[in-house]
Amino acid sequence: MSSVRKFVIVIALFLVVCFAYALNNQTLKGKEQLIHSEAVLLKEGYGYQILKGEKILILQKFIPGLPGKQTFKTKQQAISVANLVIDKIERGESPILKSSDLSKLNISITGNY
Repeated sequence: MSSVRKFVIVIALFLVVCFAYALNNQTLKGKEQLIHSEAVLLKEGYGYQILKGEKILILQKFIPGLPGKQTFKTKQQAISVANLVIDKIERGESPILKSSDLSKLNISITGNY
């Protein structure tokens, strides 16, 4: 094997290793920055928070879009609304919810909280 051919093979292997490292490193950083939600236990029910990595983006203690300070009855209600907000953020939409959004998730809007 000629020395030029060996040199080309070594350079190609080096570039493959560098590319794989860069791709893996970017993926790890991206995973740390995933947007996710957590339910928040309150005195009178549940709220939610939306986080990007460890940073809190939104802390919602009350049901958005409803008058007054009504909390979610269950942890699952809080998480389902938080996930809808995340979907809106990921689609580039405003995270503001309408009463129709809450109705689709079977969140009571009658004020029985």
